[in-house]
Amino acid sequence: MAGSSHRRCLVVMLLIVVLASSYASSAAASTPLAAERTRRKDPLDGLRYYVGGWNISDRHYIASVAFSAAPVFAAAAVWFVAFALLGLVACCCRCCRGKTTSDYTYSRKTFAVSLLLVLAFTATAIIGCAVLYDGQGKLDGSTSATLRYVVNQSDGAAASLRGFAGFIEMAKASGGAAAALPPDLGRKVDEVAARVGAAADELNARTASNARKIRTALDTMRKILIGVAAVMLVLPFLGLVFSLAGLESVVRFLVFLGWILVAATFILSGVFLLLHNVVGDTCVAMDEWVLRPQDNTALDDILPCADAEATTDALRRSKEVNHQLVATLNGLLSNVSNANNVPPQVGPPVYYNQSGPPVPLLCNPYRADLTDRPCAAGEVPAADAPQAWQGFVCRATGAPGSEVCATVGRLTPAMYNQVLAVANASDGLVGYGPVLAGLADCTFVRRTFETVVADSCPGLRRYSGRVYQALLAVAAGVMAAAVAWLVHSRERRRRREAVRFRVSPYRLPIDEKSLLKSPRRPYRGAESNGGLMTR
Repeated sequence: MAGSSHRRCLVVMLLIVVLASSYASSAAASTPLAAERTRRKDPLDGLRYYVGGWNISDRHYIASVAFSAAPVFAAAAVWFVAFALLGLVACCCRCCRGKTTSDYTYSRKTFAVSLLLVLAFTATAIIGCAVLYDGQGKLDGSTSATLRYVVNQSDGAAASLRGFAGFIEMAKASGGAAAALPPDLGRKVDEVAARVGAAADELNARTASNARKIRTALDTMRKILIGVAAVMLVLPFLGLVFSLAGLESVVRFLVFLGWILVAATFILSGVFLLLHNVVGDTCVAMDEWVLRPQDNTALDDILPCADAEATTDALRRSKEVNHQLVATLNGLLSNVSNANNVPPQVGPPVYYNQSGPPVPLLCNPYRADLTDRPCAAGEVPAADAPQAWQGFVCRATGAPGSEVCATVGRLTPAMYNQVLAVANASDGLVGYGPVLAGLADCTFVRRTFETVVADSCPGLRRYSGRVYQALLAVAAGVMAAAVAWLVHSRERRRRREAVRFRVSPYRLPIDEKSLLKSPRRPYRGAESNGGLMTR
């Protein structure tokens, strides 16, 4: 009774362990990437926090990232609406008051302060444009270099797959008639080569499509930033010149342009703040994926893994072909080349007057179950076979295909070439093993992301942040400069008019009270007429 209860307890504990391990593995497989960093409020979900992790194709992720730039977008809206309302109020007041008398006075302090503000804000805008141009150039260079590296890694993986497909076909035919593969294995090799070639084409096509989209976005971004930098550099300079010249009408027109361009620059700054956050999220997602690789993630849009099923099957078939080739070749060496009791009347290719020490067998890297096998004593590794077998080649006579050794040796030159081809094929297939294993478990993607995170991500974060900060500075500088242009152009006009009418003892235009309080002066024309009348 106690024994049965003990067994039941063991079964229950084992079941709990199995369920816990399966739950842990499923939870690890479904863990969102960069979940902590991407936890932002989602406006599409009632401002609840987004918990889906990094996923560039998820509209909730995009909405949550865009909401992080909401203060900048709000600043654009406030500027656009507030300036429009102020302009409307100013126009209404001017129309309601009609033409008023001008005040031909000005404040030197206001004039000087407005001049300093115009110079300071214009310099701020120009410096911001310079920083913006430099930042966009470095951002474009960094993103282009990262994209080239990723595309080169993908092209290298596809080239390795195509190289393997061609090599295994060559290896299949390397044994010739003496060491030919079984027909069923030959058909499997053809199928694997076709699948591997298709996997290489798919990897190339997906990477090229992703790279084309990213290049298009980068080119568009670069052109927009260069255009913004150029326009926002010219606008402050023109505003400075025309405000110093006191041309209020031209300044008003430039302020109108600045009103629109500042709002657009604020919006563009928000977009690049969004991009800056996405870049940071992507780098964190890559770093976490390197530690916990997962299948079918949004990172496939950057660099997809190769077809795991095709590459795993290709690795198995390469081992099978390698084992079969070496086993067949060793059988040929043992039963024909190293045989001592072959009757001469049998003739070539079984008897060709072979003699001397036996030829060492080729090391078979795999057992029959395709597990790794160490070389036995007396076996020659494939890499050393050309030198090891060179001393067993005899000088042959006779027509090709019926050559006979005329000197001591176990291999004719033709046989040496044949066994050497098999050794080279075996060595090449062994060399492709780690490549296929790395493609099957997506190691090449992991190494690529490790390099991107270590080498490219710091620059991408720094330069994307510099671009949005420069856009923000340019927008704020031009916004303040536009107000300063208006104030300074008005003060300059007042100063010019005050200097023009400085000779008058009255404030012009002369009003009626001033005229009545002025001292009476005789009218010379009347005096002269009166004198004439008196006479």
